[in-house]
Amino acid sequence: MAAALATLPWVEQTSIVADRRTRQARFTVTDRAKFDLAEVERVVLKAGYPKTKLLTGPTG
Repeated sequence: MAAALATLPWVEQTSIVADRRTRQARFTVTDRAKFDLAEVERVVLKAGYPKTKLLTGPTG
């Protein structure tokens, strides 16, 4: 999942923390306005994770 998220241009690659046990990932975006949940869902699905649920959107 972390590798898939790292492909998104607005995700700060060094900030990605994925937890296999909880199946959750946290990451920082470089620009909140560019955050695209549909794009996150697309790359996560392509990585083999069929469900995506946004727990918290970009904050700041």
